[in-house]
Amino acid sequence: MTQPFTSGDRTYYVSDERLRAFRALTPEQRMRWVEELASFLRMAKLSRRDKNEPSGGNIAPIE
Repeated sequence: MTQPFTSGDRTYYVSDERLRAFRALTPEQRMRWVEELASFLRMAKLSRRDKNEPSGGNIAPIE
């Protein structure tokens, strides 16, 4: 039996170069980046849910 994945157990590496690039963005560009990331994560979550739905995922997303 596999242990369930705990979403808080994620780690990743961000290079100094990537951090400098993010720091160089304007506040508006940073906010746009955050909004695009949030949208991507919502779509990925919906896609995963649809794949796991036996009915094909005919449930309306919660907004």
